[in-house]
Amino acid sequence: MMRKVMMPKLGETMEEGEIIKWLKKEGDSVKEGEPLLEIATDKANMEVEAVASGFLRKILASEGEVIPVTHTIAFIADSMDEEILEEKGKASRKEGEKKEEEEISPQVTEKAVTKPVKASPLAKKLAKEHSVDLSSIEGTGPAGRIVKEDILRALEQGEAQAGEAVIKEEISLCRSEKVQMQHMAKSKKEVPHVYLKIEVDFSEAMKMRDDLLGEFEKEKIHLSYTDLLIKSCARALDKLPRMNSTFEEGRLMVHSDVGVGLAVAREGGLIVPVIKKANKKDLFQIARDRIELIDKAKGDKLSLEELEGAAFTLSNLGMVGIKEFAAIINIPQVSILAVGEIKKRAVVQEEKVVIRPMMEMTLSCDHRVIDGYLGARFLQEIKKGLEKPSLLLLP
Repeated sequence: MMRKVMMPKLGETMEEGEIIKWLKKEGDSVKEGEPLLEIATDKANMEVEAVASGFLRKILASEGEVIPVTHTIAFIADSMDEEILEEKGKASRKEGEKKEEEEISPQVTEKAVTKPVKASPLAKKLAKEHSVDLSSIEGTGPAGRIVKEDILRALEQGEAQAGEAVIKEEISLCRSEKVQMQHMAKSKKEVPHVYLKIEVDFSEAMKMRDDLLGEFEKEKIHLSYTDLLIKSCARALDKLPRMNSTFEEGRLMVHSDVGVGLAVAREGGLIVPVIKKANKKDLFQIARDRIELIDKAKGDKLSLEELEGAAFTLSNLGMVGIKEFAAIINIPQVSILAVGEIKKRAVVQEEKVVIRPMMEMTLSCDHRVIDGYLGARFLQEIKKGLEKPSLLLLP
């Protein structure tokens, strides 16, 4: 019996996936539920399991191809002798294209047309960007074709007149990075951002963390300042439901659960796993979830479920010495909180100059649905939870 392996639809917004790696090759035996290949969605890399036991009879889509959901990418058969009746659904190459098609392109000068020059599309693109005359380059590719390495070598040796600096390295972006670029550009272009800043005295929060640290360490859980921030944000979202919403197709969708997205840096770009029901969890549960999600994020093992469900994002760059910054809203969310470092400063309290550990927070709001007053109230609630951290211990 012949069974189709299709590009799965792993989330409501997923329309296509990029094949990262086949874990089996044609002719290999497979078992139902066994990892068959790795794909990249808009949010994360995922493993796809075999739909049945048998042999991987035919692979229709190569590594690097972008395939629409529900399209056939392979066949699993009971035996390698079984005939394939159809091979429909194979998508054309998109992102991740590795093969360079040979193109013959005549080079035109001001005086006359020179003889045709064989060059790959990438080589032609680099030559155009750096004003390189292809006729002056000796190709090392098949049949004397000029390839990318020939252009780079000429630029490095000064044999070609380049209009720009020599390219040291060409880095291919992964699918999630490309999607993130498009997402951020769309947000900045379409969403009217308004920025609100507030200072927080972290003295009491630091004391409470120090008091609790020993108890947490007994359970091998490290309590961080980020955990206090997550809990305080969740408390504020619970008190001001309009902030716990997404703006989709002209409608404000207020979420029933309070999920806090946490921006995490990794090699494949930023990713935002979600602390689910953060308003109903204590600091111990939040710390445990944070540690687990960050480990999964850095190991590229997050599930789509762990990346969805938040209407708010927290981005903390304090640990790398950033004093303050303004973040771009992760649409369709309507706000994001950017947190800087905690630093001791001289401040005036009750007409006295004292030294306090201060932190600056900047809230970015979608001004279409969140006005300055509501945003200010939200920041005040977060500040209240951090300056009176005993509030974070209440149910």
